[in-house]
Amino acid sequence: MKKKWHSKKWVTIGIAGVLLLGGGYWGYNHFTAKAVVTPNITAKAQMGNVSKVITATGTVSFPQSIPLTFKQAGQIIALNVKAGDAVKAGQVLAKTDDSSLQTAVMQQQAAVTSAQAKLQILKESFNTQTLASAQSAVALAQQGVATAHQSLTTAQQNAEPNYLAEQISQAKVAVQQASNDYAKAQQSGTASSTALNQALAALTTAQNSQNGGAAQALDSAQAQDRSAQASLTSAQAQLALQEQGPTAGNIASAEADIDTAQVLLASAQKDLQNAEIIAPVDAVVVTAPLQLGQQSDATSIITITPAGKNLEVDASIAQSDIAQVKLGQKVDITLDSNPDQIISGTVSLVALQGTIVSSVTTYTVTVTLDQATDLLRAGMNTNVSIVLAEVKNVLTVPSGAIKTIGDKKEVIVPATISAKSAGQVDQTTQSGTKTNSSIGQNTANVQYVPVEIGMDDGTNVEIKSGLQDGQEVVTGTSSTKSTTTTKLTGSILGGASDGGPPPN
Repeated sequence: MKKKWHSKKWVTIGIAGVLLLGGGYWGYNHFTAKAVVTPNITAKAQMGNVSKVITATGTVSFPQSIPLTFKQAGQIIALNVKAGDAVKAGQVLAKTDDSSLQTAVMQQQAAVTSAQAKLQILKESFNTQTLASAQSAVALAQQGVATAHQSLTTAQQNAEPNYLAEQISQAKVAVQQASNDYAKAQQSGTASSTALNQALAALTTAQNSQNGGAAQALDSAQAQDRSAQASLTSAQAQLALQEQGPTAGNIASAEADIDTAQVLLASAQKDLQNAEIIAPVDAVVVTAPLQLGQQSDATSIITITPAGKNLEVDASIAQSDIAQVKLGQKVDITLDSNPDQIISGTVSLVALQGTIVSSVTTYTVTVTLDQATDLLRAGMNTNVSIVLAEVKNVLTVPSGAIKTIGDKKEVIVPATISAKSAGQVDQTTQSGTKTNSSIGQNTANVQYVPVEIGMDDGTNVEIKSGLQDGQEVVTGTSSTKSTTTTKLTGSILGGASDGGPPPN
């Protein structure tokens, strides 16, 4: 019986041992969590540029806009440009109907000629031949006046609305009659379209006359009549001079007539020029919102900007910053749609008078682009950075890496140390290296390094001494969840320690 009990005892001890070893191994792997070290965020010191800037928003505009408009009202009959066209100085951009203005110029030219002829006659010697010539000129001028009057009377009659309507009515009757005759002739085999074509041509002529042809003929007849009358007046004056003989007063009067006629001619020529919009300089057309056939008025404007001028950007600067803005400062310009493309400019104008909106005072700063670019168009909104100071090709680190301790500036430099044993805690060495440790994990240490800094633009800071190019600095830490470490002690199963028999 005793032998049997000893046998059971060793079996029990063996089973307990296996369970103890297996449970211990499982518990070690399951309950012992690996320590998690919060990783540092680092950046490298590197060569770069640091700038102190004032930022603002701006609007792109042309440096100079020249509005051009008609100074003589009329119907627009020519439009030679569109927005974006390059034009040369003296080029005609648009034109209104100037037929009546041309007539006025011709009349004044005739008046000048007449006045000059009058003076010439006064200065010539008087004799029978010149007197006879003057008399002949008067007769010829009278004949011209009579002819012009007759033509004017005919034109006036032809321009009467009732007459025009009657002509069209008669022409239509003639067309109908000719058409009927032609139809009958076709049946007999002797048809000829000559009469019908003539009737149709007469109807077309009558319709054209009613649609403006008669009015134009009347204008022309009136101009010819005035010219003929002016010629007659001149001829009569010359004859009178020949009959009376030249006097100092007559000569002075003739010279004054020439001056007056020339002034009137210049005025008529100016009116004729004002029927056109002419480019005053080489330029680019900004807007040309005109249409053929419309009546010109004060709003009929073509806007141009001188060629070769780069665009400008007008930015609003707060009154707290405006004192730092100076002419000639460098400016970086970007668009929200293309933030990586920097367009360079220069401060060309700083407003002396501020603008108050909602009790906030701002000052307009004008920036001229250093070079022409296709990225910008007038009216675009831009981001403007006015460079107040700048250092180039210097050692830099992110501004967030700088730590202020008292009156000193320092950075944190990471380094790698040997593995720690389980249960090690944070400590500071005599060299100033701060060590962060966790149970059962290789850890990183950090060291505070004093540095001398220069310009800080809020993103990067200049390092004058204390670091080397390529050296890493800590800028922050990443947030990571930590796990709870459970330390195992004793047996997970318990059991007798003296090897006695198991309890009943």
